[in-house]
Amino acid sequence: MDKKSTALVIIDMQNDFVHDEGFSKKNAPPDEHGNNPLDVLKEPIPHISSLAAFFRDNNMPVIHIYTACEADYSDVALPRKVMTKAKEMGALVKGTWGANIIDELAPHPTDHMVRKTSYGGFFQTPLDRTLRNMQVTDLIITGVNTNYCVETTVREAVAYGYEVTLVSDATKSFDLQGHEATLKVIAAGFGEVMSTREVLQHIAA
Repeated sequence: MDKKSTALVIIDMQNDFVHDEGFSKKNAPPDEHGNNPLDVLKEPIPHISSLAAFFRDNNMPVIHIYTACEADYSDVALPRKVMTKAKEMGALVKGTWGANIIDELAPHPTDHMVRKTSYGGFFQTPLDRTLRNMQVTDLIITGVNTNYCVETTVREAVAYGYEVTLVSDATKSFDLQGHEATLKVIAAGFGEVMSTREVLQHIAA
């Protein structure tokens, strides 16, 4: 991991996905123990925060990829069954509170913002061009949900020729089995899987 060519990618750490008052958590049915299954999506926050601080301190790129659609959802590229409730509730509309990055990971002036309307961070976005303009070849991937938007973005990144490291404790899914399955698949054939501590050690070395 060369500091000159490595970027941190933070995926979908937005109010509508992670915040207690966001669309997803307010509409998630409780599990068999009466808990909100989306509470686990907060667990990556401190790890992502420490990675972002390290990258900024070392003048390395930090890129926020976020989901936000037009008010009429005319540009959305997600399955209808996924977006039906979101449309009813007006969720994930660009410029709204719900589409904003959570306060704990608020973007800094030097960070880059990439808006997407599908699962993957590369599909019909300027992400690849942005990375190549900065001569980035290696991506450190964090965010939610591991087996949806995170995994899709990793697969796209590999297809575009990037080296990818998925950070195991800086990603999470409400589907814990899906989270573990993605870690296994990525480690087997798409890139590296490391903890936050391991990533920081590798970059520092």
